[in-house]
Amino acid sequence: MKDSISSKINKSHIMWFSLCATLLGVSSTDIYISSLPQMVADFATSPSMINLTISCYTLAMALGGLYIGILSNRFGRRPTLLWGIALYVVSSFFIAHTSSIILMIAMRVLQGTACSAIAVITRVIFKDIMNAQEQIHANGIQVMGIVISPAIAPSIGAFMAAHFGWQSCFELSSFLGIFLLISGWFIIKETNSTPVKKLESPAKYISAYFSIFTNKAQRSLLMIIGFSFASYFVFIGISSYLYINKLGISPINYSYIFIIIAIGYFAGNSLMMYLNKNSYPTDKIISKGLLISIAGLILIISACLIPSKLLIILFLTSGVLIMRGGSALIIAPTQVKLLEEAKEQGALAVGLAQFTQFALSSITASLVVMFHDIPLTGMIVMTVISFLPVVFYIIKKPS
Repeated sequence: MKDSISSKINKSHIMWFSLCATLLGVSSTDIYISSLPQMVADFATSPSMINLTISCYTLAMALGGLYIGILSNRFGRRPTLLWGIALYVVSSFFIAHTSSIILMIAMRVLQGTACSAIAVITRVIFKDIMNAQEQIHANGIQVMGIVISPAIAPSIGAFMAAHFGWQSCFELSSFLGIFLLISGWFIIKETNSTPVKKLESPAKYISAYFSIFTNKAQRSLLMIIGFSFASYFVFIGISSYLYINKLGISPINYSYIFIIIAIGYFAGNSLMMYLNKNSYPTDKIISKGLLISIAGLILIISACLIPSKLLIILFLTSGVLIMRGGSALIIAPTQVKLLEEAKEQGALAVGLAQFTQFALSSITASLVVMFHDIPLTGMIVMTVISFLPVVFYIIKKPS
């Protein structure tokens, strides 16, 4: 059945659409990250309150993962995805035109839900029409959006915020969402060949998720994906306060740091795709990612021993860059391993993986901002805490 569906679909178009969709979704946070300190002043509130625009967004992404795949099983991949993009357009517009931090947080929840649909359904479409090796390649193309967004979105956002206010960042997101919706209308075809006739009771789905999580191998894979992803949100949550407020970097120059860090993810992702193309064992790709990530973590920890601000910036930025490269080697292959383990429960497994990723990211982004007065300490401590489970689960070698 998979072959008959895939023969009617242009896989290349699907992959590049997913790249653009991922780029737009990830940029929803990257584009205003340099404006966080300014937003504290504009809303006359605390850093913890402003960081709720990140943590509530990631929490919505997490919760959306639990039901988006289910909805696509019932109503189809195509309509669920297109409605998700439409919700993104509307929520981004309202974020740009609110003067209430509470309303902004609420709209970020809707925006996160929309991005959840984009993230989950594109991966499920890959599973519908591709074999395991093709899925790893497609995931590699898709996550290039995670590379490109940090490279360009913070700089674009910092420029727009300086000249038109941070609200213009979300106006741009809404405008680009319209183009994504139009292109998706023509590119996305229905790939769910066996839609369910009706939704089961919530208890049935909770039981299914529990079954996936209690499977030792699948739980280990979920933890590897979740904590690898969440460790970067420590940097997202605290870096603006560290680089701008404590180390004296301007918002524009701070945004350039994300370009440097994006190089790490690009290099890691390119290496992952090369190894996969040459049939390198998946477990060995993941193990290489772990070793690279540990090297980056050591650099980050070393920053607390250095008195020079310039060297602190160098060590921290280099460490995060290297860790991002390692994560690129870890996350995509682990996601595909999880899908292969889950078999017919693939859509639920993707959703649970997303829930795990973004629930942990929401927690790390919320906790690290508690250290906004001592951001260097907070970044080091929370990065170590976030990444240690990755080391533990990979060393266990789930199978």
